[in-house]
Amino acid sequence: MEYQNIMASIMYLALSCACALVALLLCLNAEVLGNFFKLMDVPEGRKQHKLATPLMGGIVVLFAFIPFSLLYVLFALSDRWTGTLLIWLTCVAVMAFVGLADDRHSLSPRLRLLISFLTFASAATFDPTFNVRVLDFAIPRFTLGLGTWWLAVIFTSVCCVGLINAINMADGKNGLVLGLSLGWLGILAMRAAEPLLPLIALMVLSLAILFVFNLRGRLFLGDGGAYAIACAIGLLSIMVYNTPGTYMLRAISADELVALFAVPVFDSFRLTFTRLREGRSPMSADRNHLHHHLQDKFGWPQGLIIYWAFALTPATLLIAVRIF
Repeated sequence: MEYQNIMASIMYLALSCACALVALLLCLNAEVLGNFFKLMDVPEGRKQHKLATPLMGGIVVLFAFIPFSLLYVLFALSDRWTGTLLIWLTCVAVMAFVGLADDRHSLSPRLRLLISFLTFASAATFDPTFNVRVLDFAIPRFTLGLGTWWLAVIFTSVCCVGLINAINMADGKNGLVLGLSLGWLGILAMRAAEPLLPLIALMVLSLAILFVFNLRGRLFLGDGGAYAIACAIGLLSIMVYNTPGTYMLRAISADELVALFAVPVFDSFRLTFTRLREGRSPMSADRNHLHHHLQDKFGWPQGLIIYWAFALTPATLLIAVRIF
């Protein structure tokens, strides 16, 4: 048993180093790859960057995070988790391709919503680990059942689609979404089952390298990155939620998940309502996002730090209350 543990540790260390190396190479060659795949964000209209910038988020997820995570799932995990995590990685890949297609061809919002909904509905249908049947709140303590199985599938899918669109809307400043994502992964890692931790670490490695380049303006996430990351974190949150916990029936409560994603989600609700009231499409662009207001009032990167603190503090405090 000790020999097997040592070999598993060596294998995971090798996968981690390879994942980080591939992510780094992809980012270092972002401009070449962006031109090759025709994934360049050209400055025009309201865009503030001065040079054509590669949209590399989806590429890094597809060619760095997913392949090495797949190797870990297939060769280092027990059968108990294999099927679930294969579905997870498949959904992340699908959403990365959807985002990349939108980056390159500008898909219609309806088509993106339809594919997103079908992706999450399929995951919830094939594996109950991705289906939220009951909402268990810790503060205050109460439980809300969602009724029939199909209603739970619809609820789960709508929540995941909403999260994807909220995160995509928030991706308007360098480092914002990647910083949030690293914070979310750190919080989820505190409650995740042990087999999920190596995969979370692989994702942190990939996103941390992306973060450094994105913060310096060398590359953008693009819809490919935003969709893939939101999908990965959304489904991971449901996996953690459906995992038995020490302090209650679940590893993380519904109110903690609400607090975790509250800021970008409620900001997307506000933007959608405002645009509809003004007779505009909910997908239309403007400078009414929370990060724009923070930038105008405090400057940047001060506004970025305030956004991170505002978004991550509530969930961190709730989890601290549960622990202590």
